[in-house]
Order: sequence, then C-alpha cells, then structure tokens
Amino acid sequence: MSKLLKFLFSFLIFVAVCYVGLMWFMNHEVDKALNESIDSIKGLTLEYADLNVSIADATVTLKNVETTLPDGQHMTADEVRITAFDQLHPIPYFVAAEADGVTVEATPANVGGWAGSMLALNIPVIKGNVSLDYRYDPESKSMDLKTLAIRIPELGDADISGTVDSIDLQLLRMEKFFGLRIKKANLKFTNHSFINTLVRESARGLNVSETDALAQISAELVAMADYAGKDGNQVAENALRGLKRYINDPGTVTITANPSEPVPVLYFFMGRDMYDNLRMMNVEIKTDSSEDI
Repeated sequence: MSKLLKFLFSFLIFVAVCYVGLMWFMNHEVDKALNESIDSIKGLTLEYADLNVSIADATVTLKNVETTLPDGQHMTADEVRITAFDQLHPIPYFVAAEADGVTVEATPANVGGWAGSMLALNIPVIKGNVSLDYRYDPESKSMDLKTLAIRIPELGDADISGTVDSIDLQLLRMEKFFGLRIKKANLKFTNHSFINTLVRESARGLNVSETDALAQISAELVAMADYAGKDGNQVAENALRGLKRYINDPGTVTITANPSEPVPVLYFFMGRDMYDNLRMMNVEIKTDSSEDI
C-alpha cells in the first residue's frame, strides 16, 4: 500500500510540474506570437502588464493594456480576453474577444470629427466594456459581424451585427471600401443618459427649455415623416415616426436594415438624400415606447 501511495504522490508531483511547465511554455509562445503579429502591422503598438493562457479553453488574457492603432487611435483597457484569433493572416479572418474597462479620450485622433461634439456634450472620456466576434470567408469575400457590443454605463448599451461582402482582406486598401456591399445590418441601443444629454444640449443651443427643445425635435421629425409619406416613401415615413417615438420615450430601440439586394457603399456618395437611403436600405425602427404614433 505504501508503494502505491508513493507512486500516486510521485505521479501528482509529475503532473503538477508538467502543468506548470506547459503553462509557462504556452504563455511564452503566445507572448512571442502576439508580439510578432503586432510587429508585422505598421503603426500598431500594444503594451500590457501581464499575459496568461488558460490551458482549459486556450483563452488569452491580457491585463492593463495600452494600444495605439495604425490610424492613430489610442486606448487603454483593464483586461482583454481573446478566445479566438486568426494568426495566419496580417488582418485576422476571425476574432472573438472581450475587453473590460476600455477608455478612449475624446480627441480628433481617437474619434475624428465627433471630438468637438463629444466635448460640447461634456463627454471628454468614454469608458466601458466591448466585445467583438466576426468571421471572414475568403471564398465569398464576405464578413459576418456576429456582434460588436459596447457597454457604456453613463451613456447606453449598443449591439451591432450585420454582413458585408465584396471585401478582400488580403488586398485591403482604402479604395477597396467603395466596392464593399452591405447585405444586412442591425443596431440595438438601450439608452442610459445619451438621448437625455442630446436633448439637454439642444435646449442649451436653442436657448429654450428641455421641454421646448424636445417639442421642436419631435415636430421636425413629424414634418420629415409627413414629407416622406406624401412622396410615397413609406419606409422612410415609418422609420422617422419610430425615431420620433424613441426620442420622446428613450428606452430600447432596434434599427434594422434589410435591403432586397446588397447595397454598395459607393451608392451613399451618389447624391441620394436621407429619404432615398432609408428606402434603399429598407430601414425599420422598432422601440419599446408606449407613445402612440
């Protein structure tokens, strides 16, 4: 019996040593591969305080992350968890990741032309959680965005999904985006304070009360919906009335675009107005508002 116990004890020590060694090897190799991938993309920097790989599900976890993207955007995150990542291509064909405590400052480098508007709305910094899951099919040259979820406690929660095609990640250049086609798109937004902030700032800009500002915005949306209805554009009319309902009772809104045929991005630069774009994309807006149309 004592020999059996010694064998079991020795085996447990052996397993423990192997596990520790394997974890060290995995962490070392993942760290090496990650840095090689970063170095292969010009303008991309990534720093982190700690990297860990779970042997159970191969999840890579980075702590205290700071990154600058090739286009100059800078952001930090408390923790990033990567559950799937394509290492075979410079632009990954698939990624599944989550990030907690993401912080982005409202600067032109980070948010472009939105910086001024965000500062005017007294939103100098955005902080929240983000998750991303997409898959690219090189044969059909289509990308399926399963989810881009953004959770900002102070403003609201957004869930974006959709499918685009005519995109070649192997030869990705800016001019190629004009050939990209939108097959479908979905946005679900739950308001925390974002809509209220917009109304408040509109009131300040118009030098009226928030009640009057909301009434003016509602009246404009109704007028636009009436115009679309008289022009026979029922898609735009219904969408604008749905938006009017949401502005007056901001809870959760779902915006879907289901065009009958994929819509090239180039079409949006060919002189069409908002009403035509809404009809072309077959946009539908649904809210949980209790307000009647």
